[in-house]
Amino acid sequence: MTTPSAHASRPPWGTRMLGLEREEPPRRKKRVQRVLTRMLVVTHGLGAVGVWIVIGLLLPLDQVLSGRFSPAALVVIPSTALVGIVFGSWWLLRVVTSWTRWADESRPPTAAEQERCLSAPLGITLRTGALWAAGGTVVAVAFAVEDLQALWVVTGAIVVIGSLSCGTAYIVAEIALRPLAALALQAGPNLHTPVIGVRGRLQAFWVVSSGLPLIGLVLLSAYAAANNQFPVSRLVTIVGILGLGALAAGFASTWLLVSALLAPVYSVRWAMEDLAGGDLDARVEVFDGTELGQLQRGFNRMAEMIRERQRLRELFVRHVGSQVAQAAEIQEPHLGGDTTYVGVLFVDLIGSTRLASTRPAREVVETLNAFFEVVVDRVESHGGLLDKFQGDAALAVFGAPAPITDPATAVLASARDLAEALPELVPDCSAGIGVSYGEVVAGYVGSATRFEYTVIGDAVNEAARLCEMAKEHPSRVLASEAVLRAAADAETDHWTAGGTVELRGRSTPTTLAWPTGPSQGHIASGPGARVE
Repeated sequence: MTTPSAHASRPPWGTRMLGLEREEPPRRKKRVQRVLTRMLVVTHGLGAVGVWIVIGLLLPLDQVLSGRFSPAALVVIPSTALVGIVFGSWWLLRVVTSWTRWADESRPPTAAEQERCLSAPLGITLRTGALWAAGGTVVAVAFAVEDLQALWVVTGAIVVIGSLSCGTAYIVAEIALRPLAALALQAGPNLHTPVIGVRGRLQAFWVVSSGLPLIGLVLLSAYAAANNQFPVSRLVTIVGILGLGALAAGFASTWLLVSALLAPVYSVRWAMEDLAGGDLDARVEVFDGTELGQLQRGFNRMAEMIRERQRLRELFVRHVGSQVAQAAEIQEPHLGGDTTYVGVLFVDLIGSTRLASTRPAREVVETLNAFFEVVVDRVESHGGLLDKFQGDAALAVFGAPAPITDPATAVLASARDLAEALPELVPDCSAGIGVSYGEVVAGYVGSATRFEYTVIGDAVNEAARLCEMAKEHPSRVLASEAVLRAAADAETDHWTAGGTVELRGRSTPTTLAWPTGPSQGHIASGPGARVE
């Protein structure tokens, strides 16, 4: 199975920092833990900095830096953030380790373990939210001790920025945990409805990235209106700075969300490109537990069906030939046929009975396969169809079901080519070749539940009779003069017409022809007398 991320321009799971898909589960888990820890530290660290900046804007800056609020701003906030990040990293690492213990044991997860792994981003988000609530309470109390009115400002800043940090942490956790989610989903599809689907993600993220900041600006305006000592010029400055910050944070977080949602879509698109290019083994590693994961799994099912269809088509082609297969794809096969003019070639192995009685059956089969390999190659190289194998003989048709420009010329050229190739490529085999041309009915014969493509007509019988006679002819090839009359001069120059013979089952005599060769003098002296 090939996967889209095998290409350098197609990062696994949407980002290269998550490593390679072929890593062993324990190593993959360690990489995930490192990436997850770093991303969460950065996310919540930036959130803590954001809280400090907002408080510095809303409260008197001189009191924040060196006045009554300085202990809370310069000691409590950094200390709380540091403790929260260190403790939170240790706590979340232990939680994730316990949820994904099956990866360390290199075994598939149980249904319960799979569910915990797929819901891990939500679990991480709830736990980081609890840490924000605990740390935020400590910070808010520290400011309220100095001034009770500061409680509302600090609480609002912590709620808005903490919610944005937790929402971003959900997406970060989901991205970082994709390699483990892929392993979990290999055990089978997630049978439970995801807690947060694609629609829920978009709605929740709009609330934390846009809704809460807007509410914060509205509350800020109300706070300024209620506080007569809050100058308008300062309000404008604060609103401008916070508005720009909200725009930047909203854009960054939205970009992260869109990238997370597009990664499964890209994986399917890349696999579709590979599949359209002929790679029937192209598959997508399912790493999303939502509707997007269902899309990935749906592609894999479709690819399996296409590969199975192609396998059946190849089997069909091997059984009936490419021309019959193509004709069946264009038009639904039905019993009956159409009248047309075709070239017919019949080839039969000489001495097959003696071969079967003097050699082991396995050797006989190998000899027949080598013989038919040459027959099929020489027939198809001239545009013919190997219609059927009949024991140690074969019937080839030129001009049906797919029409060709000059079937008479093609069948004569194929017969000459085959007569020259057999002694060289299969020296243990000698065969008679009969060639005819005429009107036949080409189509499907049989019953409604089992039928096959074939040609029926006098030309087929004539080719079979000529094949039997050719076994005794020095050239091993005999054709009816009717073929020469229909063929191009460039081909008939390689043939010599001789005597006539009345073939069994035919009321009119047949004028014979055979290829011109080095033994032409010997052939010319005898064939007329021998076959008349």
